Amino acid sequence: MENEDKEKLSKASRYVLLIGFICYCMMGAKIFQALETDIQEELKLAFLDAETNLMETYVNITSEELEIFLQILSLSIKHGIIPVRNGAIYFSWDFRNSFSFVTSTLSTIGYGLIAPRTPMGQMFCVFYSLLGIPLTIIFLQSVSNALLQPLSEFEKYLQNMEMKETQIRTCELLFFLVTGLSIFILLPPLLFMKMEGWTYNEGLYFAFISLSTIGFGDYIIEYTNYGKMEQKNSYKVCYHLHKHLKLMCDGNSRYKG
Repeated sequence: MENEDKEKLSKASRYVLLIGFICYCMMGAKIFQALETDIQEELKLAFLDAETNLMETYVNITSEELEIFLQILSLSIKHGIIPVRNGAIYFSWDFRNSFSFVTSTLSTIGYGLIAPRTPMGQMFCVFYSLLGIPLTIIFLQSVSNALLQPLSEFEKYLQNMEMKETQIRTCELLFFLVTGLSIFILLPPLLFMKMEGWTYNEGLYFAFISLSTIGFGDYIIEYTNYGKMEQKNSYKVCYHLHKHLKLMCDGNSRYKG
């Protein structure tokens, strides 16, 4: 009876952590969106004015005017204002991408393409991460314990087969290597090939750089295929779940070790 109570308490604590973590991410996403939106609106208008002026005078444009336009274009891209083929402007600090920024920050990947540029946004990011990263570690360790329950059952099964301890550890290691490499490294590039138009090597490189939390930022999902953005919401959600699942398993294995 006591074990059942402990199990119920453990499940309840996981649900509380899950709800708390999601709320913390959503709160951060909304705050970053509010802090960074104004400067992007100003830059977007400045870019549109410069683009209009360029189109009106491109025949007689001077080198100084072209240089000014390129500087505005560079500054706009740096702040997430990206021109696309149909003339629209990709506005990076919407809630979806703000939430993506929060998850990449709390998971310590930090791609760098979207980042706070305002002084208030940068200071908030410091204090938000100081609290959020430890919370993320606690959350990942708790959830990974639940996700790795089948491994405990697998270990019991091997013990019932009267296998030696070294053989059990070898089987567990092989299980981790095969399933880990397949689910987190070898299979995702196939999805990236379809959704992003990358080669398999590029997808493999991106998967490793992301899941190892290096996060150079040279490849990021959704920034290379603007025409299909509106179709990729569920795909992006699945990617972030996949990323955090990998971090959960890594955290659990380090915790056990």
